[in-house]
Amino acid sequence: MTGKIAVGGITRTDNLVLIRILGASAGHSLSGRALSALGNKGINVACVTSFMDKDGLNNICFAVGLDDLDQTLGLLQSLEDHIQARSIEYERRCSAVSIYGPHFAERPAIAGRVFDSMGDAEVEILMISTSFATVSFVTHEDQAIQAVTKLNDVFLVP
Repeated sequence: MTGKIAVGGITRTDNLVLIRILGASAGHSLSGRALSALGNKGINVACVTSFMDKDGLNNICFAVGLDDLDQTLGLLQSLEDHIQARSIEYERRCSAVSIYGPHFAERPAIAGRVFDSMGDAEVEILMISTSFATVSFVTHEDQAIQAVTKLNDVFLVP
């Protein structure tokens, strides 16, 4: 017995840009407006997370392909009056790493194991996005191989 948790697989997507819209006063429509504008122009969002801060301001973080960066920034700039964000930041050379399995919702140890192992491997986590069947995170592109290698050491991957 290896003590490894069986998973469905691990994926890695490179050449991403992490976009952060911080301190937006757009109310409940920030995510809808921003993501709809991107989707309507055919820009795929690799992963997304959002939260409201203690001041009631909205914050959203998502990843797009490097080839879509200029168009994404242009679309966000066109929404600037509505979004009224304190800042829109972006970081190139990112990768998304996802680990998935059909029973993740029933296994509370998955996310803990993922991020404990990333800490052990000294992989910097820039963003986390989860679902019932997937734990995903964005890291620096130069740390993605290290991240996937460590996940393969910790989990039983087909």
